[in-house]
Amino acid sequence: MLDDRERDELRRIQRRLRDEDPDFTESFHSDARHLPRRAPDLSRRTYTVLLAISSTSCLIMMAAGSPFIALLFAGLAAWVWYARAHPYEDDQ
Repeated sequence: MLDDRERDELRRIQRRLRDEDPDFTESFHSDARHLPRRAPDLSRRTYTVLLAISSTSCLIMMAAGSPFIALLFAGLAAWVWYARAHPYEDDQ
């Protein structure tokens, strides 16, 4: 965070740049490039922990006699396994 003195100095610099060359300051707005948004990359450790939790939950649900919920956890484990093996790659 900037303190009041630094903030005032920054405003003076911005004002001076705007007064000296208005085209320069406008070029920042017109030529701005927007980066594509994507899901954050998770670490390999996170995928491994999610895989262990979902697999263990699947086994517990099978032992408890809930095959539908066990199937959901198995699906989650498969998705995590796939996501860990195939990291997100940009098309560009």
